[in-house]
Amino acid sequence: MGSANFIQKSIINKILFITITGAVVISFLAVGIFYLIFVNEGTYHFLENILNYAKEHPLNFAIFLGFLTFQAALIPIVMTYFLLKKEVVDPLHEIADRMEKISMGEIDEEIPVKREDEIGHLQESFERMRMSLKVIIEKLESDQL
Repeated sequence: MGSANFIQKSIINKILFITITGAVVISFLAVGIFYLIFVNEGTYHFLENILNYAKEHPLNFAIFLGFLTFQAALIPIVMTYFLLKKEVVDPLHEIADRMEKISMGEIDEEIPVKREDEIGHLQESFERMRMSLKVIIEKLESDQL
């Protein structure tokens, strides 16, 4: 089984893949930025000033580092949010809308199955249920005539 196929089969695998990919990209960017900073000879004087400031104002420096850590953590959090919205929440809203229509008697519209993950399995199950309901309703209507 190829890695692309593995990723497509499960929502949680997509989320894990995107999150890890984001962390790797950010790590490589950080390495590049730190390399560029440390290649410069003037950096050591700058770092010495930062360490002196940290010694003199430990609370302020700790708050600053906490803020930077929070900003770095926001990137994978935001990526995960948008991925969850696109891959889970939006498709579930579509299914809920279809369920609402079926509850109002609109049973003829087919539910397209576009995925091979858990949401796709739910879509398939829902489509089978819709078809069963349609057959039952048609049978009841023909028996009443």
